[in-house]
Amino acid sequence: MRFDFFTLGGSQLWADLFFYQKWRIQRYFESQTCRLLDPWDIKRHEGSFESCLKAFYKYIEIYELPRQKGHMIIMLHGLFDSKNIFKPLWREALKNNFLAAAVNYPSSQQRITTHVNQLETFLDNLIDVTEISFVTKGIGNLILRELLARPSQWQKKLKIKRIVEIAPVNQGSKLFQLLYKYKMFNMLFGPILKDCIPAKVAYMPNIDSKYELGIIDCKTPLLNLIKILPDSIKNRIYNENEAFTESKTSYIKIDNWHINPLNNKDIVSMTINFLKSGKLKK
Repeated sequence: MRFDFFTLGGSQLWADLFFYQKWRIQRYFESQTCRLLDPWDIKRHEGSFESCLKAFYKYIEIYELPRQKGHMIIMLHGLFDSKNIFKPLWREALKNNFLAAAVNYPSSQQRITTHVNQLETFLDNLIDVTEISFVTKGIGNLILRELLARPSQWQKKLKIKRIVEIAPVNQGSKLFQLLYKYKMFNMLFGPILKDCIPAKVAYMPNIDSKYELGIIDCKTPLLNLIKILPDSIKNRIYNENEAFTESKTSYIKIDNWHINPLNNKDIVSMTINFLKSGKLKK
């Protein structure tokens, strides 16, 4: 007898490989074990990716799931985050007739290259979608930069419309550079810490100018507090221009005191405006 049970959605240990109408197939980061989750994060099947996909198609018939269609927004979270940070944006996206997929990836467990491999699989398996846009938060923008620089099969079937970066680290993180020197923080933040220091990020490809890119430069409460430190300390751990990129962009800088910037209504509104019109403000 098999028992279905609620999960936490796979925040830091499971990688999304497939998404359809809020159903998702995830793979455990240390193995090839996969599981099928329904829209309420209840596990419906476990096994190989192929067996989970077969189980999904059976559930389509049982629940008479309608086919998805339209422009899909792919959301990539930051370090230690999960898909749940995008709930405010996800709700607004649906109100504006977008499809929305917030992607889980084990950000503190693996290198950027591994996350890009996961996203390639995710996009290769995207069904009934021909046009996508991306929204990233924090280090999610670095993962996207590496993803778009790779010539991949999914780019032949999916048109990329627009990209919004929220609180990006386009110049790398000085704070991460400091923390990287200490073994304790390497254990805590994981291997991605090294990928996000300025010396590494300097060699990453920028977003191609053929894509419409909007940047919302906002700080978390922690970074806002760092700004008031004496210059001798602040300059070691903080770069005022972290969000700067040489890519052609629409750029806006706003104040933010929300721990999760997606709880800031102005940020959500600007993101939706850009996705719809290519302008951050109406």
